[in-house]
Amino acid sequence: MFWWGLLVTILGVASTFLYWLPIPVVIIPWINLALPLIGLVLVITGLLRFWPGAKAGRKILGVAVGLLSTAVFVLSVWGHIHSKNIPPSPGAPKIGQRVPDFTLPDSSGQPVSLSQLLTTPLGNSARPKAALLVFYRGYW
Repeated sequence: MFWWGLLVTILGVASTFLYWLPIPVVIIPWINLALPLIGLVLVITGLLRFWPGAKAGRKILGVAVGLLSTAVFVLSVWGHIHSKNIPPSPGAPKIGQRVPDFTLPDSSGQPVSLSQLLTTPLGNSARPKAALLVFYRGYW
């Protein structure tokens, strides 16, 4: 259980940097905090199991791995909290601000412009009033 805890802790930190993989689990923010916590619990449980009868060398290794897992968990929490302090881009449009017209391919590969989206009537013959732009940090 002890070594599984260390492995899960390391995988939790690795999941923070693997956002470009096509695995949907790694893009859920709380999983990057839950995995190191689960790993830390497994390490502590493993330590408590073999601690009473362990030799001195095993105890030192156990304490080192326990401290490493604790440090990894604390750094994961610190990174998660401070990742929200990234300054906004000065060139990015603000909420409610009109963005410049652009053209991108749709799901069938045909070019569609923002002005075309805003002028084309919808199914009920009403023209859309706004468009919601969503930016992802990866490319799928």
